[in-house]
Amino acid sequence: MKSLKTSFLFFVLIFINKQNLFAQQRLDSLAYYSNKALHPQNYNDLIDSYDFFNKAYSESIENQKPKKSVHNLYYIASVEYKLGDYNKSEKSIVKAISLLDKLPNSAFKTQTRNSLYILMGLIYIEQRNESKAVEFYSKALEKAENPLDSAKIYNNMSLIYAEINDFQKVKQELENAYNLLPRIEDALTKSNILNNLGAAENELDSTKGLDLLLKALDIRESVGDNSTMYSSYAHLSDYYYKINNKVESKKYALKAFELAEIINSPSYKENALSLLIRLSDDNYAKKYKILNDSLSNAKQQTKNKFALMKYDASEANRKALVAQLENARLKNTRLVFILLLIFLVFAALLIYFILRAKHKKEKLQQVYITEKRISKKVHDEVANDVYHVMTKLQSNANDNESVLDDLEGIYKRTRDISKENSAIEVDKNFNELINDLLLSYKSNEVSIITRNNSKINWDGIPDIKKTTIYRVLQELMTNMRKHSKATIVVLNFNQLNKKVTIDYSDNGVGCNSIKSGGLLNAENRIKSINGTLTFESQINKGFKAQIKI
Repeated sequence: MKSLKTSFLFFVLIFINKQNLFAQQRLDSLAYYSNKALHPQNYNDLIDSYDFFNKAYSESIENQKPKKSVHNLYYIASVEYKLGDYNKSEKSIVKAISLLDKLPNSAFKTQTRNSLYILMGLIYIEQRNESKAVEFYSKALEKAENPLDSAKIYNNMSLIYAEINDFQKVKQELENAYNLLPRIEDALTKSNILNNLGAAENELDSTKGLDLLLKALDIRESVGDNSTMYSSYAHLSDYYYKINNKVESKKYALKAFELAEIINSPSYKENALSLLIRLSDDNYAKKYKILNDSLSNAKQQTKNKFALMKYDASEANRKALVAQLENARLKNTRLVFILLLIFLVFAALLIYFILRAKHKKEKLQQVYITEKRISKKVHDEVANDVYHVMTKLQSNANDNESVLDDLEGIYKRTRDISKENSAIEVDKNFNELINDLLLSYKSNEVSIITRNNSKINWDGIPDIKKTTIYRVLQELMTNMRKHSKATIVVLNFNQLNKKVTIDYSDNGVGCNSIKSGGLLNAENRIKSINGTLTFESQINKGFKAQIKI
């Protein structure tokens, strides 16, 4: 099981979109150190790449570039993982995820989160925390966007089951990856899958294992990648040891140790030496190996407990931070609604004052029209008659009785004008006020008939509307007396809820329905209170009008 696990030690995934991440960077240096971090050939490669990305991370934080900070943290965590410092690697991953959560949704965010999840899974495999490793790999697999990503995740998933010696499950996961090989071009990924599947077949005593292991080694030697070649040598040593071919097993174990010396990896050296010790005839060396493995497992289980507690604490802190951000978002939403409400209130007040000013202007315009009409009426009906009387007095052509009659006519007209424009006390018994108005136009020649006036609830009608009704009826009656020559006038009052309808009709000479003078003024009055006044008339067929308020 130990040799199978080491095949994954340098198998770390990277899904980051390099085109976006390398913008405005020194592409040659970044690509150089990225390759050193992901495919180190010796210990110095890890140290050099760690120094480079640590410096780049400090610069990105200082320049407030979170995207580049996440990118640098990924490589820092990868190197820390390869150096065996799992606690530091985990801290770097948690820090990267915290920065990533603040970025807007994008392909970069999705791919980078998957890479961090997979690296976290590798850490938990090394810490023998299988449940957490499965959790992170499952999250990553859900977001995988291409065959290469999926194959790498299946490959890493197999490691989890290798830790608990469930090699049937190891084989199952690796076969999922193996089926994707025709759609994958990356040579090292192919070699990793072939090598690990071969190791699994070896554990299951299958004859297929050697062929797969040799194919993987052939690819790795053609590429010249020391770290993956080490894994092949270690697995081949295992294979030949199992079939009791100690010569071949020792040959590949020595090759593995030589590469471990070149790479200068303590974990690789320890693993290669354990391969050689088991081939030794020294019983003390064998006992030491067994005892050392037992102590290492006990230490790892203790570290795993603390790592799990630490992760749960960091996850709780992250969730608390998310809750704080959500609360801040809700506060911002409330603030927006409050500002919107203030704006609407301000807009309503503005519209109110604009309409009020417009209404005031219309009122002034109405006053102007009324004053103009009164002025014209005084000029046309009173001033002309006064001038006519003055002419009579100067010529002495008429006697005093005739002059008195003329003066009486002038008085009546003046009284009518005053009456038409005087203040009306509509708040007191409006029903009687209307009756008095209509009866004042009754004479020996004209009969006035009213119906249902007493049934109207005038108390429920606003004063402005009652004043308008009074003035409009006054205009209609004045128009009748001056022009219609009617002998009968009928006014019918009706009320439905708060709507009042008054139907006027007379049997006068009628007209051509052209509205002018007093009738036009009456119509304008009705419109000012959102009412309507309609006319219907023909020559010699009487006159009809309907008021609706």
